[in-house]
Amino acid sequence: MYEDYTGKDLILATGAPGSRWSGSLRMLTANVNVNSTDESPDRYYDHVALNPKTGKMATRGWHRGAYWGPDHEFGKNFDKINEMSKEEIVQEFKGPYTDWEPGVKIIKSHWFAYHLPFLKEMFPDAKFFAKHMPNDDCFEWWHVCGGWDISYPHYFWYKDDERMKQQIAIENEYILNFFKEVKHYNIKDLFAKLGLPNETITWQDFCAKDAKLSEVLKYHQPSEDGNYDHALNFVVEKHKSAIL
Repeated sequence: MYEDYTGKDLILATGAPGSRWSGSLRMLTANVNVNSTDESPDRYYDHVALNPKTGKMATRGWHRGAYWGPDHEFGKNFDKINEMSKEEIVQEFKGPYTDWEPGVKIIKSHWFAYHLPFLKEMFPDAKFFAKHMPNDDCFEWWHVCGGWDISYPHYFWYKDDERMKQQIAIENEYILNFFKEVKHYNIKDLFAKLGLPNETITWQDFCAKDAKLSEVLKYHQPSEDGNYDHALNFVVEKHKSAIL
């Protein structure tokens, strides 16, 4: 059924736990051509914790929409995705979307990191996206966001801190081996390299997606012409990305 499907409407996204990939991916949903129909109230997580720099409570983590992988609704066998057929994989991709057809779908899985060459061969026209931070920084930020208390997505597969550290290092190594370069990108660069139009939904529609957007971006209001690229860049430029 999917023999001729090359993934031209997919962004396959990955990053080690704590790599801050979710924040950048959230900014990509400002694009007019990104399909966000995988979002639902039960696919949502924020963690409120003390910001030691300001002494105030702040939300950490930014988990929205579907994540695929072991112990999740979809992609339960994605740690062994190389043993699945294309039809099985695509059916898992489609699972959380209420309307699969329009736009580009961002498929998020930590476990893609282990199978990037396989996925590239199976979906040659898909775009690939990853975030990268040093191993220790990933582990530390993951705990800042809640660590083992994170309710969504799920991290049972990683078992404990020792294994989490080990797998973060492995995932980062695979990401660096697969992508040609890892660097800081602005939002226009990300849109262009991911094959997305340089066009965003309105600021009002973007903030209506998620109360946290108004909170995090409150000091980055749109310009008089409605452009808010600088607000998106506030998140995406902080840490390095990789695109293929």
